[in-house]
Amino acid sequence: MNRPGWWPTTAHVRAGAGGAVLAVVGALLRRPDAVVLAAPLLMVAVWAARTRPRGEPEVAEGLDHASLREGEATTWRIELRTDDPNVDSVAAVLWAPAFAELSPSTGDVVTNTEGDGPTRTAALSVAVRSTRWGSRPVGPAAVVATSPWAAFRWANSDATPRRLTTLPVPAAFDAEAPAAHAAGLVGLDRSVRTGDGSEFAGIRPFQPGDRLRRIHWPRSLRSGTLHVSATWADHDHHVVLIVDAFNDVGVSEGVDGRASSLDTTVRAAGALAEHHLRRGDRVALHVLGARGLVRVPPASGIGHLRRVLDNLAAIEPNAGALDDRRMPLGPLGDALVVVLSPLISQVPLQRAIGLAAGGTRVVVVDTLPPGVADHDPDDPSGALAWRIRLLERTRELRVVRAAGVPVVTWRGPGSLDQVLRDLARRRAAPRVVHR
Repeated sequence: MNRPGWWPTTAHVRAGAGGAVLAVVGALLRRPDAVVLAAPLLMVAVWAARTRPRGEPEVAEGLDHASLREGEATTWRIELRTDDPNVDSVAAVLWAPAFAELSPSTGDVVTNTEGDGPTRTAALSVAVRSTRWGSRPVGPAAVVATSPWAAFRWANSDATPRRLTTLPVPAAFDAEAPAAHAAGLVGLDRSVRTGDGSEFAGIRPFQPGDRLRRIHWPRSLRSGTLHVSATWADHDHHVVLIVDAFNDVGVSEGVDGRASSLDTTVRAAGALAEHHLRRGDRVALHVLGARGLVRVPPASGIGHLRRVLDNLAAIEPNAGALDDRRMPLGPLGDALVVVLSPLISQVPLQRAIGLAAGGTRVVVVDTLPPGVADHDPDDPSGALAWRIRLLERTRELRVVRAAGVPVVTWRGPGSLDQVLRDLARRRAAPRVVHR
């Protein structure tokens, strides 16, 4: 821990002690050359001691932004203020946290104090670029102020770190498949009923309660009776995202490199949430296997998107967690449940089979990164273990598909189009009713 106050540096002690020793040796041995060498050292040491700062500087440091998206950057700013004119220069070092890049890359900056009045200030800054989602501490920076000739130094000892939350960048996603019928009336999709919406359905005679702005004047003038333009009612969907955080398989290199299974899962969940929320749908989030209970109830709107992304950024995988089947998913009704998982743990698959058996529409999205089983050839036991586990995984996927749950690999845009079309046709098909 840094000691408060101004303390002599090694250079100052060396100059004072070395000059005194040379002066004494020159006087005892009658060597004027030693006295000549000692004179500038003693002069600098005495001058530096007379200009030693007395007051304690004030340091303020922190981040410009506490929340970023992956790949974005912010600035760690440091401002030192002092009333002592003998404070000469200020240096600071910020150590890079995990999955972050600094500019300058070493994280150290130096500047001189400025000011014509009694107060002198120094401002330093280090750019911080976050390359992976999550919540991580940043700082504090080590701030050191020095007097002239670097004779005395002062170090900041009471700084605290800041928390930087990096939201996942939603992967590119879009769905062109028609959505199934839902009961809500606030989204952008067309309902099977006519009502107050935006998509044209036809022209019909005027009825009491119709809005005047809906009057279709060309047809009304030709027929002699009032007609109005009918529209299809807009409806919303209820989408439940279940994220598997039991395991993080693969290597994560941030937004600019390879993605682990949890990277793909979190970014895919963010893409699905953003796609549906921008269409006016309701989205809920449930995380299995994370440290602590992560559950976001269904809601809609851009503010809810930020809530979902914040909870995704706070996920910490916990391989030793047990599945709590008592964790409520809320009233599902006609909801679409999307399970995003690398399918290494059996818990998400069992949860998907259980939901499908209850009549819920379930889609499993496989987020296992390609080439994850390509291990070091010097580790044959690891390669054998992965081969056995992948064979078991293939058998488990056959069981899931046999239960009527589709399993698709995440590929970005269009990943769920064919599945959603199949689900829509399945719901439109005749059903056998037991009497």
